[in-house]
Amino acid sequence: MFKPKIWLRLGALAVAGSATVSSKPIHATETVDRSRAVVGQYDGSGTVVAQRDTRGAGGEGGEGGEAGSSRRAVAPKTAPQKQQKSKVKQRKGGGGEGGERGYGGERGQGGEQGVNTRYIFGFTEGADTERAGEKEFENDTQGRLIKRSGTYTALQNKSEAEFGLTNNLMVEFGVFGLYQRIQGVPDFNDRNAARFDGAFAEVKYRFLDRNVHGLGMAFSVEPEWHRYSELSGRFENSYDLELKLYVDKELIPGRLYVAGNLVYEPEAVFANEFNPETGQIITWEHESSFQALGAISGAVTPNLFVGAEVRYLTVYEGNFPNQLEGQALYLGPTLYARLAPKSTITLAYSFQVAGKAMEEPDQHLDLLNFERQQFRVRWVYEF
Repeated sequence: MFKPKIWLRLGALAVAGSATVSSKPIHATETVDRSRAVVGQYDGSGTVVAQRDTRGAGGEGGEGGEAGSSRRAVAPKTAPQKQQKSKVKQRKGGGGEGGERGYGGERGQGGEQGVNTRYIFGFTEGADTERAGEKEFENDTQGRLIKRSGTYTALQNKSEAEFGLTNNLMVEFGVFGLYQRIQGVPDFNDRNAARFDGAFAEVKYRFLDRNVHGLGMAFSVEPEWHRYSELSGRFENSYDLELKLYVDKELIPGRLYVAGNLVYEPEAVFANEFNPETGQIITWEHESSFQALGAISGAVTPNLFVGAEVRYLTVYEGNFPNQLEGQALYLGPTLYARLAPKSTITLAYSFQVAGKAMEEPDQHLDLLNFERQQFRVRWVYEF
């Protein structure tokens, strides 16, 4: 039997149930909870996770939510970039000025890079100069050995202080010492003595930098005063002016170098000597010399260079190119070594392989104006 009261109750319950189900998606409550969870997760674990969760929870949240999450994801990326820039700045700040000259590595600001070619060739010198403000002490000994007969040894020592005024201009000041042991050499008096021999100054200017122009060139002027003849040892006052042109080039970077020098040196000698041929006292004598030198030097290690050089020497009576008195050709090896970070040594030994003195046209060597062997020992300390 149809009972209205029962069906009315069932209908009311159904309507109430449907209203309860439809009111539950206030999914706002769950959405808000999820967004809170996302925010907490974003703050704790980073941008990428936050972006993923926000998009996943957004559902139909619209473009505004995604745009907002993307903007927030970009912000933390600036932190690693700033950190990277700070690291670069630290490297620049700690770079220093580079290695010592001739000690491998690059020079710092204001100087040439790598090797100093002044010292690596022997008698020949490169075009490099000292850096601005740099100071050095140098002791340079040049020896001459063996005449045609008798015993002959002459050592001329040059002690000097060097200063770099600019990166291309340097000055030097120093004194000479002379030791000679001469016995039984024709036309020379016997002697065995070490004496103070005078003083000198030098100015060297580099007008082409090898590292900039590919070729180094420099010029120097060196006035000298000597108290004794470097050849015979007689007492005299001589005044020389050495003019020198330097050229060098790097063939293999940091490994192989070549250099050449041209030297002209006029000399005025106050002899005050009696000439038996004319019966007059000679007050002044004028002589001059010309030299052409070439050398090559290669690196065995960053601290050791070995090489070879050739030297052509001439002597003239009067100013060059007046009457030729003699000429000689020398060949020999060279060695350069860095003994310590601020100390170097250069060694060179040359043998006369050809020559001729005008007074001895039948001899194949000039042993009147020159010697059979010559050597050089050059020690430098950098302050």
